[in-house]
Amino acid sequence: MFQLLGKIILKGELEAITGLRIGGTSGGLKIGGLDLNVITNPEGRPYIPGSSLKGKMRALLEQKVSTGSPAFYERGSHACKSEEAYKKCPICKMWGTIQGASFTTVPTLTRLIVRDAFLLTENGHEKFWENVRDNLELQWTEVKMETAIDRIKGSALSGSLRQIERVPAGATFGWQMSLNVFYPEDKDLLKNLFEAMALLENDYLGGMGSRGYGQVQFKKVEVYWNNKTNYEEGNIKLEESRKINSNGQNSPALLIQGFSSIKAKLV
Repeated sequence: MFQLLGKIILKGELEAITGLRIGGTSGGLKIGGLDLNVITNPEGRPYIPGSSLKGKMRALLEQKVSTGSPAFYERGSHACKSEEAYKKCPICKMWGTIQGASFTTVPTLTRLIVRDAFLLTENGHEKFWENVRDNLELQWTEVKMETAIDRIKGSALSGSLRQIERVPAGATFGWQMSLNVFYPEDKDLLKNLFEAMALLENDYLGGMGSRGYGQVQFKKVEVYWNNKTNYEEGNIKLEESRKINSNGQNSPALLIQGFSSIKAKLV
């Protein structure tokens, strides 16, 4: 049996170091419509879906922990083949496994929840948008023209010119994640989550990363702990008294280095 011991809440900012593109619906067939749009909320502001952030971190962590053993299914997702392997696996513990995809006939628990990350335009971010507004083709995004090059002739291929919509470098998103702790050993998964965040900073988010898109950086990271007693009493807070990382531990690398002190506060 499992029992919720508490929830680790993480929040902070995610800055686009280079232009960021996470695809949305088509711009339509109207004249001047973009070839490739970014995803936006009903207000027309770009955002980062929690599924994109969560999926990318999983893929990167899979690359790190894989031993080369036959532990991947046809759809490409990692899943342990035995209960013994599951107990040691941060992937299956944090992301869970689907029914029938592993050693069990029922889905295993997923511990990690990743919220959609929304564009920050106020509370200190106004100056950035004031500075870039005149250089943007659209209200919140830029349009980058791309074309394919004939490598023999050195000229553009006919019909290859396209318009790519991107969130501009320097834009910042507010994000939040939570990690459910069901067993005492689940606390160690927090370090794996920090590692996944660090791996993402040295990789890319969204599409076209090999062309320079999607470099991101986690900033102002805050980590909070609410145990089961807090939930029973309705004493649930995201404030300094529940914060378990110091102000200096505000990036993935520094959180990894200070993990021992952070874990000691998960009581």
